Amino acid sequence: MPTLKDYLGSLVKDLNYARVIADVESANIAKMYAEDELLKHFSIPRMKIDDTELTIPIAIDELEMTVEKDYQPIDNTLFYAITYAEVKNIFKVSSFNREISTSLRKSIYLQIDSLEKSIKSGAEIKISLESFSETVSDIAIETIISDKKGRVIFDETLKKNNMNDEKIKEKLMMNLVKQLQPAIKKRAVAGKIESAKITVESDKLREKKPETLLYIKMKITEESMEWQVMEDADGNIVSKLMVE
Repeated sequence: MPTLKDYLGSLVKDLNYARVIADVESANIAKMYAEDELLKHFSIPRMKIDDTELTIPIAIDELEMTVEKDYQPIDNTLFYAITYAEVKNIFKVSSFNREISTSLRKSIYLQIDSLEKSIKSGAEIKISLESFSETVSDIAIETIISDKKGRVIFDETLKKNNMNDEKIKEKLMMNLVKQLQPAIKKRAVAGKIESAKITVESDKLREKKPETLLYIKMKITEESMEWQVMEDADGNIVSKLMVE
């Protein structure tokens, strides 16, 4: 079973070989013309390939998959901004005092680093994010109620929303998961199409499922090479292979 790159390469190789055979035949014709009194005055016929476009039906049988190596699932700055905004939003404040803000910033960034390492190691994103959200919710509540002014904000939030500690935590967790889920990038997986194992035989293609079939448009342009004899700076005769 050929790979796609091998198959396409063989097509180009066959076209090149056809061109070689045509040139050999042109050379033979040139010799024949040179020996004929009438034909030697005629131009020598020579085939030249114009732009050639091929439509090639194939079926993909096996596709080697590769995963993203330099995987960065989280933009830490953006992730922190969303997390901190949700903490402020749950307590209906535009900002916290410096002590609370500094403590939250440090703790949240530590949890973001931990989450990123977990996802990079292959842990399921949903489970990791839920764990992150629960931990951050616990930290946020503990940090806020440990501060005198923060405790006032916390108690007012409970009263206004008719909630207890667990309900506040649950709501914050849900909001964090909802807002942060789109901010986590999944590891990219891509197929190496050039190394794909393919089927090209027409009788076998008819048996393939439609979703495995592809039509490749391939345009081939001829750029001939020729040997040119020239004299270098030292007066030596050299031959160079140049584009025609």
